[in-house]
Amino acid sequence: MEQTPPTGLKRFMEFMEGLHPGIGSELRNVYEPEASFEDPINQAKGLEQLDAVYADLFKQLQDIRIRVVGHAVGTSRHYVSWQMVYAFRRRPRQLEGVSEIQLGTSGKVCWQRDHWDATAGVYQEFPLVGGLLRSIKRLVKVKFPRTP
Repeated sequence: MEQTPPTGLKRFMEFMEGLHPGIGSELRNVYEPEASFEDPINQAKGLEQLDAVYADLFKQLQDIRIRVVGHAVGTSRHYVSWQMVYAFRRRPRQLEGVSEIQLGTSGKVCWQRDHWDATAGVYQEFPLVGGLLRSIKRLVKVKFPRTP
């Protein structure tokens, strides 16, 4: 059973589902001025750098839509499970991830770490890197014995 999210977490989930180009003007309603952000590709500190991360997201990808699929309320950190649908190089894509956030005394996000598989979501899109990653996965994948 999901717990009722604190106001700051609820605001964050609404923000995620409402992402759009130019979202930077709304960051101060969700994030503290010195908020930290990191994901498998970026690290940002403060609203200006966070705005640059979101702006670049909309520059690199098209038709971005995020749907929150669940959340967990912790004592100091909260977790939001999401699904992002987007287009990259005119082809539809889907990425699932989790945002781990901490709320500051203001009730706004002061720290965020996004967890998602960069090998599936980004790197495999590039021909040489994608082929190399697929080869590595085949090499290290568990080989189960065949059942008769």
